[in-house]
Amino acid sequence: MKHLAFYLFLLFMSISAFEVRSESELRFVAEDLYPLHFIDNEKHPQGFLVDLVEAVLLECQCKGHIEIMPQARAFKEFTSNSNTLMISLLKTPKRANEFNFLGSVYFADAYLIGLKHRAFKLIDLKTAQGLRVSTVRGYHSHYYLERAGFSTEHDLVLAPDPASLLKMLYRGRTDLVLTNTLSLDKELRNLGLDPSQIEKKLSLPDFPNELHFVANKQLNPSLALSLSQSLQRVKLSGEYAKLFKKWQLGQTNTL
Repeated sequence: MKHLAFYLFLLFMSISAFEVRSESELRFVAEDLYPLHFIDNEKHPQGFLVDLVEAVLLECQCKGHIEIMPQARAFKEFTSNSNTLMISLLKTPKRANEFNFLGSVYFADAYLIGLKHRAFKLIDLKTAQGLRVSTVRGYHSHYYLERAGFSTEHDLVLAPDPASLLKMLYRGRTDLVLTNTLSLDKELRNLGLDPSQIEKKLSLPDFPNELHFVANKQLNPSLALSLSQSLQRVKLSGEYAKLFKKWQLGQTNTL
């Protein structure tokens, strides 16, 4: 009986240890978005924010790994698993109530872009009404445009994915596309499209532009706090600025 009790104790301790290890193993996910997070030729995650995640994990002495996958899958994994975090997610008022935003990591300004040979007199977003303006269905930009007065019945054209969105612009099926231009040249070249044919037509300063590390609200609160504080220490140490310079992102963001 004593031996049975001892073995049960060992089994309990093994299960508990496994649960602790599982809880402490973090998974960071993101889409392929050069130069923030992408897969290199050897199928390894690389990028400015990949390096930043690794610096934060080291600072908080946390265990974790990074995976690059399509955005829809990354978001599903993030919302379904308590220990899965998004490497970069746009902070919007709605999302601020749904998720745990641990700290800003990059700014990605939004624009209406269009073909250079097509001229539009745009002063603000309202002056674009009546033109065909496009974005990806279900993105925050979709609802942003609807709130601004655009509708699918008149001037809002929705695409199923980013690649289709850009092809629509080049084929003349839409006039303007709402997007950030962070990796636009690379995306266009990958699609066989000439980046020199497009230009920024209108800046959208009121569109949310902060990208954050984001945790599921089910993540252990003390672990979330540790990650947030570690991110701030990495910024204050100067490591963030070094990584920014390493990836040739220009002037360091004011975060």
